[in-house]
Amino acid sequence: MSIVPNSLHSERSISDVVSPPVTTKEESTATAVPSHSSKPKSVWPLAAVLSIFGLGILLLLAAGTRELDRFARDQSHQLAETALRKSVEDVAFVAGDYGFWDAAVEALTRKFDKRWADNNVGEYAAENLGMSRTLVLDPDNTPLYSMIDGETSIDPAFFPVPGELVTLAEQARTTSWDDPEASSAFIVLGGDFFIASASVLTPEEPDEEEIGSYKRGVLIFLRKLDDEWLTATSESYLLDQLRLGIDPAKDRADSLSLKNADGKPIGYLVWSAPAPGRAFLQSTSPWVLAILLAVTGLILLSLRRAYAQAEVVLTLNKELLKRSQDLEESQQKVVQALDEATAANKAKADFLAVMSHELRTPLNAVIGFSDLIRTQAFGPVGSPKYLEYGNDIHASGQHLLSLISDILDISRTNAGTLELNCALVGVSDILGRCLTLTRPQATRRSVALDVVCTMRDATIMGDEVRLVQMLTNLVSNAIKSSKEYAAVRIKICPKGWDGIVFRVIDTGCGIPKDALATVTEPFKQAGSYRTHFSPYSTDDAGAGLGLAIVKRLTEAHGGTLHIASKVGLGTVVEIHLPKTASAISKSVAAG
Repeated sequence: MSIVPNSLHSERSISDVVSPPVTTKEESTATAVPSHSSKPKSVWPLAAVLSIFGLGILLLLAAGTRELDRFARDQSHQLAETALRKSVEDVAFVAGDYGFWDAAVEALTRKFDKRWADNNVGEYAAENLGMSRTLVLDPDNTPLYSMIDGETSIDPAFFPVPGELVTLAEQARTTSWDDPEASSAFIVLGGDFFIASASVLTPEEPDEEEIGSYKRGVLIFLRKLDDEWLTATSESYLLDQLRLGIDPAKDRADSLSLKNADGKPIGYLVWSAPAPGRAFLQSTSPWVLAILLAVTGLILLSLRRAYAQAEVVLTLNKELLKRSQDLEESQQKVVQALDEATAANKAKADFLAVMSHELRTPLNAVIGFSDLIRTQAFGPVGSPKYLEYGNDIHASGQHLLSLISDILDISRTNAGTLELNCALVGVSDILGRCLTLTRPQATRRSVALDVVCTMRDATIMGDEVRLVQMLTNLVSNAIKSSKEYAAVRIKICPKGWDGIVFRVIDTGCGIPKDALATVTEPFKQAGSYRTHFSPYSTDDAGAGLGLAIVKRLTEAHGGTLHIASKVGLGTVVEIHLPKTASAISKSVAAG
């Protein structure tokens, strides 16, 4: 397994952002500068298009108003037909009701009773049924009884029978005896228009031998279409200027023909056809035209200003193109500088790795020979000073070897060449090796090591050497920052269902708040290590690589490093690691 340094990711992302797709100068110029002429175009073609558009809107509006007028005219025509049909049906209903009544048959045909006639079809009809005239005809169409405007008579000359009414009576006689129906038509008498309805006088339940045995008499009701009727109909059916005439409507009026018993028109019901669309167009067309003109003017004005601004934009575009070219050249220089920096960084890492490796060989010899002098392996030295110098050389060599090893580890992590040899490792083995390495330092500084471990039988997937190195660095730092006769606690406990925590707690000098953010960076230390005014400071504080190495190794194992500290109270450092190999492999792959 290898660690991929964050610096390499950063370098790649910066290069991707800084380096745009390479384009030639000709392509940039073609993209930035439009191919058409930079001179403003004339606005008159567009003005003509707008005028045609406005004319089209007016024509569309006119077509809509015509359709609206046609719809309104059809509606008014249907209302007039309804009004006329309703009036005819009212008269026909009264005539049919009286004609198919035994009392009327008895009093008007079999045994004429004038008093009954006055009280039912004469004066009564004029006062209560709204009838203008009544006519009772015998089988020979001779008047038996008549009423004109409330005045009654049995004199045939009082109401001479016109031919249209004779025709209407004959039509009524053609209806059946079982269900006689009234026949209706329009008639003109004395220049006035009337609705005439004729009903044959038929018994309600005639005998079979009686049916068709004689010619039946006829009862005729007439209602005058006077001004009162015109006014009421006009108000009820919203027919403007309703009137009667002998000629059909012309121009903007509409009409219905009034037909006699022969089906021939004898006059017309005329009214003014509504024209809401035309009225709307007349009232709004000036405003619509004014709005269209105003909008057209504003558009033309805006276009002139837009064309003027287009020239400015073209000029700015040229300047922007020049600046873009300058920026592209600057970007190329930045990319070149970044490549050089990347190469320099790699060369630095290679140099540190090579030098650290090369220095270890003579340094091991120095340490070995000084150890021979220090232990007097080949006999006593001549002077005690030589023995003291041997001890100093051995201690300095060990310190320098440790520093070189740390630099080599940092170089490997930055270069992504640090290998993890993962296997199942016992937690007790890691703890035991750490105590073996740190107990002499603790004894020398009179610091007690307090161990609390609830997972001695547990195992963890990881590199045993690096796990021991991580825990040893933390314990060593805690011993360095602790005062004499203090205690450093090492606590190992589970984390969740599949994790483990290595926690190192000291009560030493602590780390300043402003240094917590950078204390895990290479060659960064808490200031209290080097402050001689602090009673806990030491002269062997190291080069500031311990926590940086611990952080990188922790992340390589798929874990996290947490530090909490307060100056004067102490520091708590925790390593959270997964116990499974899958978590480690994922973390290393994420790099």
